[in-house]
Amino acid sequence: MDIYLKLFEVLFPVFFIVGIGYFLGKKNPNFDTSFITTYAGNFGTPALVIFALTAGGVTFEVFKEFFFYALILLSALTEV
Repeated sequence: MDIYLKLFEVLFPVFFIVGIGYFLGKKNPNFDTSFITTYAGNFGTPALVIFALTAGGVTFEVFKEFFFYALILLSALTEV
């Protein structure tokens, strides 16, 4: 039963949002999506990154090490 609860916790929000989008698209096909896109980019993406970092059990030391490697990679691949 626990697996069904976890599955519901993951899938319900996805299908709920898809249902809202489907309803709004049917109600008004010329719906302006710029607000939703801006909201997802400015709020949803940082929230998802923060959640992934905190829920994954990543320590600050590991984060610093990978951040340093990412800076090296970005500086090596940047065209000047």
